[in-house]
This record gives sequence, C-alpha cells and structure tokens, in this order.
Amino acid sequence: MLKLVTILYLNHATKHLKTMKLSTSKEAMIQPLIDQFQRKINYLRLSITDRCDFRCVYCMNEDMTFLPRDEVLSLEESLRLVKIFTSLGVTKLRVTGGEPLVRKNIGWLFKELGQIEALKEVVLTTNGSQLVQHASMLKNARVNRINISLDSLDPIIFKKITRTGDLKKVLLGIDEAIQQGFSNLKLNTVLMKGINDHEAMNLVHFAINKKIDISFIEEMPLGDIDHTRKDTYISNDVVLKNLQSHFNLIQETKPVYFSIKMATQRTEWNPLGYLNAFPPQ
Repeated sequence: MLKLVTILYLNHATKHLKTMKLSTSKEAMIQPLIDQFQRKINYLRLSITDRCDFRCVYCMNEDMTFLPRDEVLSLEESLRLVKIFTSLGVTKLRVTGGEPLVRKNIGWLFKELGQIEALKEVVLTTNGSQLVQHASMLKNARVNRINISLDSLDPIIFKKITRTGDLKKVLLGIDEAIQQGFSNLKLNTVLMKGINDHEAMNLVHFAINKKIDISFIEEMPLGDIDHTRKDTYISNDVVLKNLQSHFNLIQETKPVYFSIKMATQRTEWNPLGYLNAFPPQ
C-alpha cells in the first residue's frame, strides 16, 4: 500500500480547529481518506511546535521569530486531531516540530498517544538535545521509532551548524535511547559543502558502531537563512559515489535505500537512506 503524508501546518490548522464540529464517535465515522488516485492515506505528520532550542544554519535565521503561543495548537487540540484522523484510517503518526521535546508537558501528549489503539506506529523526529531526560518517558509511551538529527561529530563544527547546540548532550541522548531499548533509531544528516561534507564516512562508521540507521538529506530551501544555498549544496549522487568507494553498498527494494555489508561483519546490515531536494538555481 502506497503511503501518503498529511501535514498539518500550525498557523492554518489552529484557525479551523476551533470552529470544526467533528466527533470521533462511531456514529460520526465517515469513509477513510482516499485521494483521487484511490490511494488510502494512513500516515499523519503532526508539527506540535515551531520552536527549537537549536538555530541550524540550513533551517532558520539566528534571530528567529516564532509564532505567538495562542496561535499554536494546544496539546489537547493536537490529541483531538490525531483521534479524528485515526477514525479516518490513519495508523502511523510522526510527531515533529521545531523541536517537539521542548514543548511543555510533552510527556502527557505521548502518554495519551500511546493509548490510541488504532495507532500502530508513533515516530518522533528530534534534534536529540532533550533525549537524556525524555527517552524513558518515550519508551513507556510506546513510541516505536526515533529519528535524530546529527550533522557532525566535531564539537566545533556541530556548534557552527546549530549555533546553540551541545554535541555532548546529543550523543548522551543517543546512548540513553539505546539504553532504554529503542532498536529503531535513525540519524538524519544534512551535508553541506565545505562545512561538514568531509564527515560522511565518520558518521556512517558511528552509525554502524551504534547499530543504528543513517540517512543523508540534501540541503533544502527552508526558512530564512543567512547564506546562499548554492554555495553549500552537495547532491546525494556525490555523497553516494564517495561512500561506494569505501563501503560495499547493496541497493534495497526502495530505490533510495542502500545497505552496507562490512567485510568484518558478515551479518551486519545498516540501511542508508537518501532524501533529495531540488538543486539550487
């Protein structure tokens, strides 16, 4: 079954939520969400905040202006939306931000999400800065997978990219997630030419040693940034070619995924993913 993504934009969703008269009762259930090509929509991506404790150079300006708090969905409203969408056939939820784990009382929301029987998979996308204190809560709340942004293993470069981030806290957070028993962890890495593109091999080795997956994401035109994307953009074709010179890559069923088979690890397979963006003009 082909999965489609439904994205809720906070500033638009809030306006309509308070005027919607929707019910999750059995009497009010309607037909599952089907698009014009007869594909069932079963995947919801929900951004619960636009705020973040990092100011990554490829994502936002250093002096970022965030939405007024009264324009952002409350956690109760977010939960209600998820219940409505699960009544329409959604079975997979990805919780994103901003940085979701900086949201006050976030533990309550994940606990409630974990009790929705129709949700078969709950995924969190995070920068990892808050994982040390929240990994146990996430595990108890039945979160299935965690995607963690990690663009560098060099503290100086990491600080340059995130502006405010502490690499040590993120690495400790990754270890805590592993300690809590999360087996479905994935790193998301944005490589930028002349900044961290030389770290691709080290990051792959780090993922292999931790027995977690890694995806390389091309820099995308996001937000108001203070550099020219054309100067830092590096295509995944170039990254893949470099990795192929160091690893034995085996393409999987999905065209953008590869596995690495190391000579010293006959049974160890580590999926590599690639998310492509439009090249800068």
